[in-house]
Amino acid sequence: MKTINHCPICYSQSTSDDLLVKDHMVSQESFHVVTCSSCQLQRTSPRPELIAAYYESDDYLSHSSDAEGLFAKLYGALRLWAASKKVNFLEKQMAISGRRARLMDVGCGIGVFLEKAKSKEFDVFGVELSDLARKQAEKRLNQPIFTNLDDVVLGQTLTSPLDGVSLFHVLEHLPDPAETLRKLHDITTDDAVVVLGLPNPESWDAKHYGSHWAAWDVPIHFWHFTKGNIKELASRNGWSLDSIHPMPLDAFYVSLLSEQFKGRKGVLAWFFAVCVGAYSNLRGGRQNASSLLYVLRKPS
Repeated sequence: MKTINHCPICYSQSTSDDLLVKDHMVSQESFHVVTCSSCQLQRTSPRPELIAAYYESDDYLSHSSDAEGLFAKLYGALRLWAASKKVNFLEKQMAISGRRARLMDVGCGIGVFLEKAKSKEFDVFGVELSDLARKQAEKRLNQPIFTNLDDVVLGQTLTSPLDGVSLFHVLEHLPDPAETLRKLHDITTDDAVVVLGLPNPESWDAKHYGSHWAAWDVPIHFWHFTKGNIKELASRNGWSLDSIHPMPLDAFYVSLLSEQFKGRKGVLAWFFAVCVGAYSNLRGGRQNASSLLYVLRKPS
């Protein structure tokens, strides 16, 4: 196990508010979520040195295109719809005219989002660590996909800077979020945008479910960012927080998993998930939903 001794945002070593959270997806082990006493960033610590085994769940659907069952099929249909919505959102945020916009998706999974972007005349690039998902993405897009962000080198593996980068539910998995934002600063144009999709531990459903909240997703979620955390992380690493937007579907997905973690099954779990998800969206409004989209902009 590896103990994270300092906060990646403010570098404080002082922590408080230890929450014990169970990994319901794979190991059934419990992990500690501690809070930075200075900036309030929550982190999973200690965490396993070898993290790959904790992704080996049949319920980890973003790396699969052929999962079975009602939940998996519904997820697949919603993934296609959400990909179109995300492309439209990025198109508005980037506002590139007179040429093809250059977009990279970090943690691109099987490439559904990039396929939609490519169909709208984006020049697309992907990064995906999972061998299985990366091979599916390469087949889907008919182009190579980077394995790691470190492989993306401007002037070598990347001929021209990027106009936009998306990380949908990715930053919370990365060991050094500050270094990630600095890297993206180096490979993007002036006035480029980075869009982060992240769980929101300040949401109503997070408070409602407590340690059973599925979006803790320990130990593979290293960090649990608040809005204030993202604003400070961005400003310290060359970006400004431009806007925040809700991801309303996530409340239902997270609530269903959370209900199952609490022991509810079948129709009853679905019923409570719909009720909690809808109420969380209502309470959260545009800036405190279960998951949030953060638009970061690079100063020109």
